[in-house]
Amino acid sequence: MIYGLVAATQSLGRSVEFVAGFYYRAPGRLANSPWLPRPLRARLEAMLRRRFHPAIDPQGVRLFPAAEVFRQLLARLPLGRAGRRHVVPLRDNWFDRAVARRLRRTGCDLVIGHDGAFLRTLRAARQSGAVTVLNQTIGHVTAGRAILREEAELCPDFADSIPTDTPDAVLRRCTAEALEADHLLAPSDYVRDSLTALGVDRRRIVVMPYGADLELFRPAAGPEPGGFRVLFVGQIGQRKGIKYLLEAVRRLGLADLELVLAGPLVGRGAGLGPYGSLFRHVPKLPYDALPRLYRQSSIFVYPSLHEGSAMATFEALASGLPVIATPNAGSVVRDGEEGYIVPIRDVESLMDRILRLYHDPTLRRSMAEKARARAEGHSWRHYRDRMDGFLRRALADR
Repeated sequence: MIYGLVAATQSLGRSVEFVAGFYYRAPGRLANSPWLPRPLRARLEAMLRRRFHPAIDPQGVRLFPAAEVFRQLLARLPLGRAGRRHVVPLRDNWFDRAVARRLRRTGCDLVIGHDGAFLRTLRAARQSGAVTVLNQTIGHVTAGRAILREEAELCPDFADSIPTDTPDAVLRRCTAEALEADHLLAPSDYVRDSLTALGVDRRRIVVMPYGADLELFRPAAGPEPGGFRVLFVGQIGQRKGIKYLLEAVRRLGLADLELVLAGPLVGRGAGLGPYGSLFRHVPKLPYDALPRLYRQSSIFVYPSLHEGSAMATFEALASGLPVIATPNAGSVVRDGEEGYIVPIRDVESLMDRILRLYHDPTLRRSMAEKARARAEGHSWRHYRDRMDGFLRRALADR
């Protein structure tokens, strides 16, 4: 998502510097290295390619790797849960300080930063007269912590997958960023509403949905796959509402329904135990293998409790899948058009919508066609055009 923003901004012909903790500038370098064993080379190359985007000009990338190295080292220490919750904020503070120092030396006309690692940079930019833009990538942490603490009480069997211990200092920092930025980018209505609940003026918020890769993700060319496959792609944890999807499938008891959960486990996965026979888990899948998984599925379900705007929903739409999601998932799905929007934690609604699509192939095909058409109106080209308009307005108001 962040890489998409950088690529879109660079493509506008502006002078853009992308400042990051780590970015893989030269894909293929490790794959061709004679100094590493071949299996290790392949694994490292696959991992590092996740930090690469083909449309980003590497000449415009500036790295501050010390903070990211620090985080990776701390993450491998036996710190316990209480200690681990401070690792990312420490990294973000370190990175923010480094960028703020650079900005004081170089200056700029406009700076875009991301929630949780922007406060010092924002203040340094404002002192130099630059326009400040907060890219709020997920619903505000205040809303998220409230929902997830409630969820940990409702679903104690999944509590180890629910991040509820966000430090108060992080809440204060993220709130200050939102209140002080000149403009805020929100990828969905859910994110915008979490910001206005803090007192952020709605007029300062621009809702800018992400884009879909229409070339990589495409509908299946042939007939629907045999059986009825329900797909979820993302982290397997209760922030994503996984238990509610599992419970819906359990209660439906459809013999030819296959549920596929693709993504890494969050926590120990103990809560999944009672549902083990109901799903197939695909823990690791290269990104370029995802399109085939979408094309082999019948529908996509994403019952998340707290998001920004899940990229998986865009990928599913581009792949021609009806999508069932919650308002909190931040998707561009319209209820009854490309799929359905159901309330969070509502097992009965999930069951009803899955059953409608299960029994009605004509409805599935109609929604599949609308899904692809919806994605075609939300490509990365559309995102770039919206970003261009926003940047022009923001700089004109400077």
